[in-house]
Amino acid sequence: MVNRLELVWTLVVVGLLAGVAAYSTILLYNLDALPAHPTEYVVVTGNQWFWQFYYPANHTLYNISYDAATNSATGGALWALAGATIQVNVTSNDVVHSFNIPALGVRIDAIPGRVNTFAFSVPSVAAGTQYLIQCTEFCGTFHGTMRAFLVVT
Repeated sequence: MVNRLELVWTLVVVGLLAGVAAYSTILLYNLDALPAHPTEYVVVTGNQWFWQFYYPANHTLYNISYDAATNSATGGALWALAGATIQVNVTSNDVVHSFNIPALGVRIDAIPGRVNTFAFSVPSVAAGTQYLIQCTEFCGTFHGTMRAFLVVT
């Protein structure tokens, strides 16, 4: 004979687990959902050893070179308006890279032959604020120079 207390405790645990599973599924779906109308759309391509930013709206392409001696990047940047929602497609031409903006909690892998899409919001900060973009996946000899900046305009 089944003890009623055991049955109640079993049903309570099953109910809690089902609730956590349902909540987690909804949360993960919403985290990966892309915005319907992003403010800006950018294609980011990782190369050994630089980032390439392509803006389809105005057909501009920037190849960024980083100088460790001066901690500066030349050739362009990832430009975004303060408070904007940016949709980014990330891929790689050669090896696995990792597109990372540590200050904003943005990180996604750039894998050859695959396009990873995500969106993030740029903080509402003063124009000219810069956020470091770096590769966090060891990609070869000059991995440490694979940096760029997100510049708030």
